[in-house]
Amino acid sequence: MASDNRVPYRPLGILKMVVEHLGFQVTHCYEDLVFIEHNAFLLRMEEQAEEVSLFFNSESDVDKRDEIAELFKTEGKAHQLVISSPGTYQMIPNEADGTIQLEFQE
Repeated sequence: MASDNRVPYRPLGILKMVVEHLGFQVTHCYEDLVFIEHNAFLLRMEEQAEEVSLFFNSESDVDKRDEIAELFKTEGKAHQLVISSPGTYQMIPNEADGTIQLEFQE
């Protein structure tokens, strides 16, 4: 973190530390998105450096979402991050070109 204690824009290093501290692994990063192992959820870095959105895969276990969200909110706060959980996402395969589209439901 910067010496003036401000959160850097797109704080990937801090997020990686938070994710690993909670027992998860980052598998891929793309622009503002941080993908977590097994795709049960992902993190999106927002325009304000300290703001991060936690989106759950629409197919993930609904019963575990609140607990995971609270863990991330608490751990994020310890690192000056504000982590919210505004909704879910779906992964939609495009068979024509082999890509995947993400659709967010906020």
